[in-house]
Amino acid sequence: MTNHNELENLLSAVTDALLADERTNLDQIVNRYAVPKNEVVGLVGLVRKLHVTLVGAQPSRRFVNRLRTDLVGSHRQNIVNRVRYLPPRVQIAAGIALVAGFMLLSRRRLIDDARHESQEIPVLQQQ
Repeated sequence: MTNHNELENLLSAVTDALLADERTNLDQIVNRYAVPKNEVVGLVGLVRKLHVTLVGAQPSRRFVNRLRTDLVGSHRQNIVNRVRYLPPRVQIAAGIALVAGFMLLSRRRLIDDARHESQEIPVLQQQ
């Protein structure tokens, strides 16, 4: 029986040559290693057949999402789902902050509108 490291190195070199689509003769690669040719002929043939038979495929986005859900156990979360799973105190605080922010923006807009109206009234009175 041959050295397992030499055999592994040989098969790795053959596989790398096939993946890189190098046009070198695979017999030259086999001759570089101290492995009897009769022991590796079947394995090299198998590597060649696997290279021809197995082609790369890109999985669909739906499959990737379902696999992620199965493995991780959670869906992609949007803002609503993130807030929904927060503790109740944090939900209440987020709701209050949202309402307060909306009220401040509304108040600011009303004040700006009142300023613009007060500036327009003297201009109309002068005419």
